[in-house]
Amino acid sequence: MTGKGYRAGLMAACATIAFGAEWALAAQAMAKEGPAPDAVAASQPAPTVTEVGEIIVTARRRDERLIDAPVAISALGGKALATYSVTKVSDLATMVPSLIAGKAASGSSASIFLRGVGSTALSAGFDQSVSFVMDGLPMSRGRELSLPQYDVQRVEVLKGPQALFYGKNTTGGLISIVSNDATKTPEAGIKAGYGFKAKDRYVEGYVSGPLTDTLRARLAGRYSKSDGAFTNSAAQTYLDPLGMQRHRNSDKRGGQEVYSVRGTVDWDASENLTFQFKAGLTGLKDGGPTDTLERICGGGRTTPFAANGVPPSPNADCAINGVADSSTLPAQVAAANYRYARDGKMYADFASQFAALTSNLTLGKFGITSITSYYHFKQTDLNNVSGEAYPASFSQLADFEQFAEEVRVQSKFEGPFNVLFGAFYAKGDFDFNTDAYIFPVPLDPNTGTYTTFKRNNGFNSKSFSVFGEGTLNLASKIELSAGARWSHEARDSYQYSLPANAAFAAVFPGNIRLADKFKDDNLSPQVSLRYKPETDTTIYAAYKQGFKSGGFNISQALTPAASVAAGRFGSETAEGEEIGLRTIRFHHDVQVNITAFDYLYKNLQVQTFDPQSVSLIAANAGRLRTRGVEGDVNWRVSAVPGLSLRAAAAYDDVKYEDYVGQCYSGQTIAQGCNQQMVGGAYTAQNYDGRTPPKAPKFAGRVGGSYERELNERMTLRLSGDVSRTSRYNFTDTLRPDGWQSAFTKVDASVSVSGPDDRWTLALIGKNLTNALVVTSANDIPFAGGTGTGTNTGVLADMSAFVENPREIILELSLKF
Repeated sequence: MTGKGYRAGLMAACATIAFGAEWALAAQAMAKEGPAPDAVAASQPAPTVTEVGEIIVTARRRDERLIDAPVAISALGGKALATYSVTKVSDLATMVPSLIAGKAASGSSASIFLRGVGSTALSAGFDQSVSFVMDGLPMSRGRELSLPQYDVQRVEVLKGPQALFYGKNTTGGLISIVSNDATKTPEAGIKAGYGFKAKDRYVEGYVSGPLTDTLRARLAGRYSKSDGAFTNSAAQTYLDPLGMQRHRNSDKRGGQEVYSVRGTVDWDASENLTFQFKAGLTGLKDGGPTDTLERICGGGRTTPFAANGVPPSPNADCAINGVADSSTLPAQVAAANYRYARDGKMYADFASQFAALTSNLTLGKFGITSITSYYHFKQTDLNNVSGEAYPASFSQLADFEQFAEEVRVQSKFEGPFNVLFGAFYAKGDFDFNTDAYIFPVPLDPNTGTYTTFKRNNGFNSKSFSVFGEGTLNLASKIELSAGARWSHEARDSYQYSLPANAAFAAVFPGNIRLADKFKDDNLSPQVSLRYKPETDTTIYAAYKQGFKSGGFNISQALTPAASVAAGRFGSETAEGEEIGLRTIRFHHDVQVNITAFDYLYKNLQVQTFDPQSVSLIAANAGRLRTRGVEGDVNWRVSAVPGLSLRAAAAYDDVKYEDYVGQCYSGQTIAQGCNQQMVGGAYTAQNYDGRTPPKAPKFAGRVGGSYERELNERMTLRLSGDVSRTSRYNFTDTLRPDGWQSAFTKVDASVSVSGPDDRWTLALIGKNLTNALVVTSANDIPFAGGTGTGTNTGVLADMSAFVENPREIILELSLKF
């Protein structure tokens, strides 16, 4: 079937399902608390509140019911997040089908994929294909995954290209997190909990209320400390090959200490002018990005590979079982001109600050919004990807500072036509320095270091765009919207190496300098047609484009062969269409959302790791196509008061097209490494027609909640959800031994509350099936991976990032 025929059939099938059935596959959606706000335009009817839970979203930068918004979106309210103690962005992956998010070691330290599209963490110079917006502040570096989430009003996961409404253009999707605003009446609350597996102790609270008749404020904060849920099998103390002492990094792995505070001030300066200022800071200390790594031995081996002649550790295994060996570096190595290594103990120290001022001015028939924001983070860390036997370690400094300004003007005409237009500007500065200690050699007396290489990298970026959209009500039931964003991106990148240990000078010489200037322009149009046959039904079709700037790979190895040309990667674009149905049926008891989509990505930015040259390679895949169907249903069961049911599912068919890229380490000619011969061996394989990494074909979730008053003073609430994700490959080079098998997770919660929820005691179970899920993996340097592109090859061992195991949480909440 041709691409056009496939799309036509897909959309026809979706329409048939929409009109012929009253329920469908679904994604969980919970209501935003409080009444629906007024419509933006006077010509639009005010949202009505129905018996099924309402969802108010701002996907088009206006408050509207999800059922009225012609967008593909999953929305989660604060109550839904609190039910399962969702306090990290990575926790959302279980609640939103087709979202895979997890930590990573280097580069952006995050791997985020949606509908099979995303950016791996290897290159620090990449923007994320799935970006973040927090309280109107745009973020695209990936380390936002570390920010704790608390006092949250709602989370909106927008799927597919997002060009018009959220500042910087993005291709794969967007996660918008909105914290609670200051209230007009005094209120306060505190919550404390304990997680038994990780010994996680946490407390969070807020206080909010009016300061004057026109001024309101809110202060919220969170503190947590955990020992970790994973076991460390490393020896307490032992000697490395040079006779220097190494020690167990900690008894447990995955522990951390986090504090965060956020303040909000709302000021009604006049009837037509308001200001909102939000600012906050976060500090996080843990055992480093590699603290949850586990080893996968290449080719099905049951014993770790001896790296460069160093025997494997007897305390390491080849199983994803929550057990791995993690040890410190020798104190002598850490102290000898090894930047950011501190005392040799693996660690990460992350600190961020943000401030955002949102101003809203009404002038006649126009509303003007300005969002002025500042964002900064700094992280230093020391990591080891190979366990206690072999010191494949590196330290990092990541320091990013961003200023952004967005101005939007939106009309509120009473007639059939309204417009939205504006401009966006952002300036970013990023420093990314790294030292590596990959092989135990004696101290270099001239440079005073054991390190293998030392690099300073970074970029300065400027983004400017203008955008506009017109909305025309063709009739009382039909709305046509069309607009576009023109973007100009400029980035000046640099890399230079510092002298390290002379034993590696031939491979990683010092004083290599590379600099690159990148500029690109793009116009991304968007058109949507919405049909509302009745108040509680919306049918829409949309065509969208998206854009993500290219640039320079600041994480490539600075070897004698390094060049500016080798480090460049081009801009990524997306275009396609989607159709959707949103409806509330059965006496306002059932809400159904269905979306079918088909998007083509050109010059998809991809990243791979070469463990032999210890180089992070950035390139562009020719094309990637993602198409499928997703939906959600929420049912308030009137026959059983207090009972509600929900379901969610996503089917994605994702394939590479026209892409020849790097072989995996140790891949032979017979295994497909038969492209682009260099130096007597092939270096590339054909990815055409293959499913990319982190793209499960199916993901779904089904669950329900039940609420019942036990007596006049206590209310019982029960909640449970089962999620299922089909298998996916977690390696960028699609290794045959890099598959995460299909898995099932069960979450459950039981709570008892007092009158008006003044107190609540809850028992929360997360991942009760104890599924240990790998989100990403990379080859371990020199641990196998020989003979690539020849007739005989040995697969490398891999270091894999694993999600948290089962956790049981006891939590007490008080409201005042």
